[in-house]
Amino acid sequence: MIAMFTADGKLAVLKAYFKIILTYRGMLLIHGIRLLLLPMVLASAWLSIEKTAQNPYSDSDYLLYYLLVPVIMNLTDSRIVFKFSLAVKDGSLNRDLLKPFPPLMGYLLESLANNAMQLFYLLPFSFVFWLFVRDRIVLSHLEPSLLLYFLAAIVIGGMARLAVSGSIALLSFWIEDVTTLNLILNGGIWALLGGMIVPVATFPDKIRYIAELLPYRYMLSFPIEIFSGRLAPAEIWQGFATALGWIAIFSIIMRLIWKRGLKTYTAYGG
Repeated sequence: MIAMFTADGKLAVLKAYFKIILTYRGMLLIHGIRLLLLPMVLASAWLSIEKTAQNPYSDSDYLLYYLLVPVIMNLTDSRIVFKFSLAVKDGSLNRDLLKPFPPLMGYLLESLANNAMQLFYLLPFSFVFWLFVRDRIVLSHLEPSLLLYFLAAIVIGGMARLAVSGSIALLSFWIEDVTTLNLILNGGIWALLGGMIVPVATFPDKIRYIAELLPYRYMLSFPIEIFSGRLAPAEIWQGFATALGWIAIFSIIMRLIWKRGLKTYTAYGG
């Protein structure tokens, strides 16, 4: 059955998710504004603080960083925690298990459709923000190779977010509500060590070293650091290796949890 799920089948499912998401256009617009407001507030706060000699970020760096934060947050986002936990609770996972493709593939395609549509609403607001600050942002360092690294980092960051979120989501087989656990591991810690609140490059050395070892940096801060031209090629490849290592680890964890979870899963409805 799974073998029948060809590229045309994936495209058809993706189109179906686009149609479903388009029925909630108002929510997409509100979410796009929300994504942009927090980085703008954080950028304003950091710009108003006097810079120390040890701070590697200038006003231009902060503006570029927080201009990209909502875009990267959107592109690497994953909704699997909320969708899968609900499917286990209401029994709709029964229906998903009968489809000719793995349920986790369906959640991945839904996230891709949602992120693509959200980006459509987010980019105009980001562009307006850029118009106001473009004279203070330096982009002369950009070159094709850097942009390729940047795009690759976004894809890898999305995979890392999906692997970590998926591992938490699959615990729904045993835990009734995983959203609190997700809020701590994939929300609070991610916001702190991933670079949403404070750029990772401005952390004290010991904290930055920890952030570089954990997967959260690669979901947000790492692509922006590449785009900003702050990383040498060797540092970029080292970051790719670290992120891919975490993706491999959490992919194995997801596979193990999925197999054990299906053996214990029972539900009515769906």
